[in-house]
Amino acid sequence: MSNRLPVYVAHPMTGYGTPHAMASLHALGELLPGARLIDPGMVYTSDAEWQRSWPRLVRTLGGFVIFGEPDGTVGAGCIRELADAIALGVPMAGFDLGRGLREIAGVDLINADCRNGKRAGTLRLGSTPLASL
Repeated sequence: MSNRLPVYVAHPMTGYGTPHAMASLHALGELLPGARLIDPGMVYTSDAEWQRSWPRLVRTLGGFVIFGEPDGTVGAGCIRELADAIALGVPMAGFDLGRGLREIAGVDLINADCRNGKRAGTLRLGSTPLASL
């Protein structure tokens, strides 16, 4: 990962500005010193704006980190961002406040009867800690 290229920090819109999100972003800043972190909560003012700019932004990334709500859930937008970053080969990691940076082991989709745009899957992190991206 190049410290000159931005690192996008995907996390659920439902958590923007919450103590959990702020603590996670702060911890990531300490874990990735010198990285230019992009917090979507500070970039996008609407879903329409995200849909217009995300396809261009993802092509400029030097790294991608994703974290969920405290229960690990993420929305459909986070899953799309993750899929797009994977497709482009962007270096990536999952993050959990208690476990740090981890390999992303997958996303378990929530049962269709209970799924919605804000709660679409649960992020699964690997067991091995990552020192960086």
